[in-house]
Amino acid sequence: MSRVSVKILMEHALAHKYAVGYFESWNLESTLAVVRAAENVKSPVIIGVCGTYIGEPKRRYAESLTVYYAMLSQIAEEAKVPVALLLNESDDEEMVIRAAENGFDMVMYAPVFSSEEIPLEQLTKIQKHIAQRAHENGAAVEGEVGELPLYNSAAGKLHDGEVTDPDICAAFVKETGIDTVAVSVGNCHLKEDGMVTINYDALNALAEKIDIPLVLHGGTSIAREDLRRAAAMGVAKVNFGTGMKRAVLNTWKQYLAEYEVDHMDPNDVLGRGTDKDLLMLEQEAVIRYVEETICAMNGENKAF
Repeated sequence: MSRVSVKILMEHALAHKYAVGYFESWNLESTLAVVRAAENVKSPVIIGVCGTYIGEPKRRYAESLTVYYAMLSQIAEEAKVPVALLLNESDDEEMVIRAAENGFDMVMYAPVFSSEEIPLEQLTKIQKHIAQRAHENGAAVEGEVGELPLYNSAAGKLHDGEVTDPDICAAFVKETGIDTVAVSVGNCHLKEDGMVTINYDALNALAEKIDIPLVLHGGTSIAREDLRRAAAMGVAKVNFGTGMKRAVLNTWKQYLAEYEVDHMDPNDVLGRGTDKDLLMLEQEAVIRYVEETICAMNGENKAF
């Protein structure tokens, strides 16, 4: 088994009471690490990239969505476990539609980092149009209802969010035709300084009211025991990214403290793939993170 649809993944997760992890990569090595970890613990997985990041206007070099898709799709095809592809959290409507046309299994429009909040009526109209176009191309669509708290680690400041209202969420799902919905129940984007408190009453109310799979973003902020409990309550997918990058940064710091790279063969440090190759060591850091997280969501040995 390799490439599968998101619909099949979500149905399997709900039936077997686990959550599929979406682990957001940013280059070849991080993507390979995610899939290798999933293979090690025999778990389905979702891989992809952040549309907002690769479409960042201040980015020094423009990125190609088709190049990212080519990388992700080939890795998925060669995987030994079920894999689906996601373009996550793009604030560019046209990019989202393009991703669906290019072959991504699921796409998500979400102005998460925009400076201005989009009114619900306008967001509903945009999301409905995206869902129609994506479905025409065989892609599923993830939407989001409720404002997730956003933590700025550089400034040490937290932007407060808003718990998802079940009635508003149900109406949004019905009007737009989205396939999964990300909700806010205490989870937090980009938070690393301790775990959040999940509002299980709010999560239970949403699980009872909403008839499509629920998703939690900000997985780095959620304690392992809460991941397991949320999966048992009907959360079918959880997103991770920040924690993976922190694991890589810590590996770099440790490597540079341990080795004098000025006196090493650069090919040993980068590209040879042996025990002192920094690219291999950072992959192994991501592999460990992903394996532990998958197991926390009851995902191990769920490959089909």
